[in-house]
Amino acid sequence: MEMKENQICYFIENDMVIFGAYSYKSTCTHVVKRLRTPEVRLINGIPFDEFESEIEFKKLPKGWTYNTRLWEESIDQWKYEKYVAEFGTVNVKDTKRIQELFDNGLLVIAPIVDKFIEAEIDHGFYRIVKKAHGYPLGYGEHNDYYPDDVFDTYEECEKHLKIQRENRYKNHIYCRLLDVYENIDWALEKYEADHGGREIEIIKQKLLSIPRIWEYMFRYYKGQIFKGKREEKNEEWEVIA
Repeated sequence: MEMKENQICYFIENDMVIFGAYSYKSTCTHVVKRLRTPEVRLINGIPFDEFESEIEFKKLPKGWTYNTRLWEESIDQWKYEKYVAEFGTVNVKDTKRIQELFDNGLLVIAPIVDKFIEAEIDHGFYRIVKKAHGYPLGYGEHNDYYPDDVFDTYEECEKHLKIQRENRYKNHIYCRLLDVYENIDWALEKYEADHGGREIEIIKQKLLSIPRIWEYMFRYYKGQIFKGKREEKNEEWEVIA
């Protein structure tokens, strides 16, 4: 089923299932908007989003120091308690409920830059202004997601993530096995040089039959082949041949 704009969808990011608001399909990936709860800050009693930078400068209060707070920042308690009540019972798997929250403005698209309040001071006068960081994001970061795949439900996405993890594990084991086989061939080559080749095939089959062989490494020392765990210091190596 084709995704619609602003439809809540699930995708994989940093090996986790998360959700966002679908935007569009690009040439290579999907574009999904990052979501967050609405702003609840008040600046001098004015909602943060509605607060406009002051134009006129005012005289600094008597006894002012750089530690003096020149504006009042608080929280809209009614909004905050409403959001806590709404989100306290939301299950991340409940697509319908998350869509309702987004459609009703209780979840909003995250802004490209986060703004902040600052006092501009000039020769004994000041004004309160709203600013945005010049470089809010590090190199390679963004406020959108660009997943390869998107899903209608949490369960579909979770299933896909499980397959990804299984494939990653298989690839990890495969790479470990390549290292082990190379390690075994090296040890057998050393053994054959010292003892001849009559027992090489028997020893090789013995080594290859070791359970979970990818967890081990092998070494050749003074005419013997030793086995030890990869992830341990191996103060005592087991003699194999």
